[in-house]
Amino acid sequence: PEDTMRFSDIIYKQEILSFTPSVSDFPVGMPCSDTRKLKRGDIFFCTDGTKQSGFSYIGEAKSAGACAIVTSRGGAARAGRMGIPVIEVEDVRRAYALAWSRYFGEPQKSLRLIAVTGTNGKTSVSYFICELLRMAGHSAGLIGTVEYSDGQHTTVSDYTTPPPEELYALLADMKRAGNTFAVMEASSHAISQDRLFGLDFEIGVFTNLSRDHLDYHKTWEAYRDAKAALFGNCRNSVINLDDAEARYMGFAADGGVYYYSEKDRGAEFFIDTPELTADGIRYRLEYGEESIPASASLIGGFNIYNTAAAISAVRLAGIPASVLSDSAKKLKAPPGRLEKLDTDTDFSVFIDYAHTPDALEKALSALRPFTSRLTVLFGAGGERDHGKRPEMGRTAERLADFVIVTSDNPRGEEPDAIIDDIIAGMTQSGHIRITDRREAIEYAVTHAKAGEIILLAGKGHENYVCDKSGKHEFSERDIVYKLMKRIG
Repeated sequence: PEDTMRFSDIIYKQEILSFTPSVSDFPVGMPCSDTRKLKRGDIFFCTDGTKQSGFSYIGEAKSAGACAIVTSRGGAARAGRMGIPVIEVEDVRRAYALAWSRYFGEPQKSLRLIAVTGTNGKTSVSYFICELLRMAGHSAGLIGTVEYSDGQHTTVSDYTTPPPEELYALLADMKRAGNTFAVMEASSHAISQDRLFGLDFEIGVFTNLSRDHLDYHKTWEAYRDAKAALFGNCRNSVINLDDAEARYMGFAADGGVYYYSEKDRGAEFFIDTPELTADGIRYRLEYGEESIPASASLIGGFNIYNTAAAISAVRLAGIPASVLSDSAKKLKAPPGRLEKLDTDTDFSVFIDYAHTPDALEKALSALRPFTSRLTVLFGAGGERDHGKRPEMGRTAERLADFVIVTSDNPRGEEPDAIIDDIIAGMTQSGHIRITDRREAIEYAVTHAKAGEIILLAGKGHENYVCDKSGKHEFSERDIVYKLMKRIG
């Protein structure tokens, strides 16, 4: 950012609806939307929260030393005589995103942007795209659920898609590090909250859509529309034709549309002769006159789709087919995505981030062919969509031989109440409930039989648990490895 910013650098004249009192220009600190973080001289944006109107914080912002207040229509009248400028704009969230972009010097203009959205597969596809680009000799940064990386430094992420103040700081770091590409996961929350407003993507990727986040979006249609909105800002869109919402996403696109499919030869990218083995996946990706052989040591049919999405996107970015065929062989699953732990036992333990009915089904279906006894341990997050809980219970008992229902980030809810909701969807007797997740893992491991596969679902890469008392350290990897050491 510049050492000294002025208001005219943050909000342009043509974006202002009204300005009270009218002044020509003045110095400002940083844009801010949280009075707890506001420093004297910052400009405060009245963005609405999930429970409170942004207008309600105007007094706090002035007391904290804000140099100006940015509001939506009617804000000036609500603010009254503040003694500091009150600026009305059409959309405060969009103005806030643009303000941070300008504060950091619009770093996105120096980067080729690729975004991945969908219910499941975002992390894997974005990882694969980033790795394929790097193997092809390009520098690429990554923003996603597991980590943020500028190619030189990596940090654990707090959000799938961070708010503008973090997002543009990351993009600025990528620019400084000399990256050509920035690859990011685009969550439905981020899209609906306009965190990505003002970004133009070279390529957008759609993986799939299934039930998730209805606690926030309320309806399926609102959730679907949030995802679809991304493709209105993409030069080219890569869309999974085998998903029921594929055409809806394609109609929402405002650029070139390229479908990928395992079922329809009419797709621009066709997945031909797919094979699943215990060693990995194999297929040919047909694109016009090109035939790209693809194989990787990844488990599950869903990884055929994930790798095909990534290869399609990177091919459209200009990477030659010959390079992609060789690079695909080196792809590895991101942390916590159907990751096999090194237990050195006659049974196997996998961890996976699956926390929706569809993701749980895909993880279990991927492991099902390789064992005669499949055990799954899972729960559901508190203060999130209640409706998916019984669906997850039904999915688990249908595909696994033994089910352990436990806790998973209960937040402010009672863990046992969440477990009750899950079990309400189950009809068979092949399950037990163990509320404490650590005890549940110990039970699964100590009762494992030769040849058994245990899937610990829901936490994946996370190394914490959230309950009523806050956030606590909790690593399933560490728990399993300590158990192995203890029991030999």
